[in-house]
Amino acid sequence: MIIVKNTVLLLLMLLLVFRVAAQEPGRYDVVIHEIFADPTPSRGMPASEFIEIRNRSSSDWNLRNWGFSNGSTTGKINSNIVLKPDSTLILCSSSSIQAFQVFGNAVAISSMPTLDNDGDTLILLSPSGKIVHAVAWNKTWYHNDVKQEGGWSLEMMDAGRPCLGKENWAASKDLKGGSPGRKNSIAATVNDTTKPTILYSYMADSSTIMIVFSEPIRDLSNTNAIMIDPTLAVAAASTKPPLFETMVIKLSGAAKEREIYSISVPGTSDCSGNISNVQTVKTGRFSVSAEKDIVINEIFFNPPTGGHDYVELYNRSNKNIDLGSLLLANRDGSNRITSITPISSFPNPLYSGEYIVLTTGEAWVRNTFLPPDHARFLELGSLPTFPDDQGEVIVLNQQALLTDELNYEERWHFELISQHEGISLERVSPDAPTQDPANWHSASSSSGYGTPGYRNSQSWPDQTSSGPFSLSTKLISPDMDGRDDFLLINYQFSKPGNVATVAAFDGQGRLVRTIARSSLCGTSGFFRWDGLTESGISAPSGVYIILAEYFDIFGKIKRMKSTVGIKNAR
Repeated sequence: MIIVKNTVLLLLMLLLVFRVAAQEPGRYDVVIHEIFADPTPSRGMPASEFIEIRNRSSSDWNLRNWGFSNGSTTGKINSNIVLKPDSTLILCSSSSIQAFQVFGNAVAISSMPTLDNDGDTLILLSPSGKIVHAVAWNKTWYHNDVKQEGGWSLEMMDAGRPCLGKENWAASKDLKGGSPGRKNSIAATVNDTTKPTILYSYMADSSTIMIVFSEPIRDLSNTNAIMIDPTLAVAAASTKPPLFETMVIKLSGAAKEREIYSISVPGTSDCSGNISNVQTVKTGRFSVSAEKDIVINEIFFNPPTGGHDYVELYNRSNKNIDLGSLLLANRDGSNRITSITPISSFPNPLYSGEYIVLTTGEAWVRNTFLPPDHARFLELGSLPTFPDDQGEVIVLNQQALLTDELNYEERWHFELISQHEGISLERVSPDAPTQDPANWHSASSSSGYGTPGYRNSQSWPDQTSSGPFSLSTKLISPDMDGRDDFLLINYQFSKPGNVATVAAFDGQGRLVRTIARSSLCGTSGFFRWDGLTESGISAPSGVYIILAEYFDIFGKIKRMKSTVGIKNAR
């Protein structure tokens, strides 16, 4: 009788284990709850990496054959261990299992993936290979410059908000450096009322559109509501694992190269139930970038203490360029290209007429210069060195060929500015030569001395007259407010080979400033006068004569005379 009872009990236990194991978990039923990637220096925790997972569902889960991956290595749980609702489990290597069992329930992972100290994409998998939860963390998630250097774990604040990233994670406050097997030291309720927004879109190939969102999203229930202009037929739409932040749209046909399409996406839900409104984004196929397709448009190389450098690029071509195919660099003392830095580790579009800001401190740059919301930034882990006095900025394409290069100098700033710290240099015209000092000017005071991510405050103004020479304005006020701070003497010739001398005279015919002397002209370009005299001081308010004298290859001399007013605050 005892044998029969024991047999029945054993069968019931096996049936229970089988029933629990046979269930298929839903996305976010079990979540990655704590990450200990850098155990050195120890503050009381074992000197080994671990991951803690938590069951946030109402079901029991037999974790046998569940997987844990860092994208390149996948380990598995080989034992029958049941994770009860609202309970946690420590995942670690077999060599550290005894050390972690002191803290709570722990299980060894076969081939435990190595955790990168600087950040990683970590994935929890069901036995069938289904993604249950994934996080793509980096050092900024610590929110603490000291703790991010080692010895402290990353903890999730609110397991009820598994889609949230940086805003739902922070460094542990536990004195041991982590809280495995216990309630997270930073546990708190996190409110999520933010709707998912589209960041950008690009085409992976001629018939696949990728739309990147600000957070993980759920699959659309009605793909017929996706509208594309010019018209393209949608065959299917889904979300891309492991993070589900990207919508993948498959087309029935191929999109045209160098065409920019507008996509309208219906309301999209995140895992907290926030539903966005209809959103529109542009997309298109990538083209190979060539010289001067992408140009350096602004550089901020002398930030105040605690600030960050930035470089702004501008797409002056009619192509859709992948930032993931471009590199940023400078030169060393031997003039060799060095400090080569990929601009993006993933496909990222820069469409015709768009700007992108590259920096190591997006939050600081945004808070300092207050660019418009649409300004696009890419925060890089590092930038090439940009010295305060002079330096180089180089952009290379996917074949490591020069796309643009700037050898800047601090003296290019407006001469009356004595303190250059905190002021960017802006390009006047994207079409004029990059290396022409006249094509660069200090950003205006009214813009906050920098315009990251949008049109430069000192950009090329419209011409006010026609002919071989024309003036950009009839009145300049060199007060750094971004409105007519300088005069451009534009020229347009039918043939190259003209040589020009341009000068400014006062009302009594006295020379005030030689703007250009025997300068060889192309077919088009400009000379710039910032309202300063030969002595480098501001010319008094009044009317001035601009005399342009030029001769062609046959020695034929012509002159143009025009007037411009100066209104000085002094």
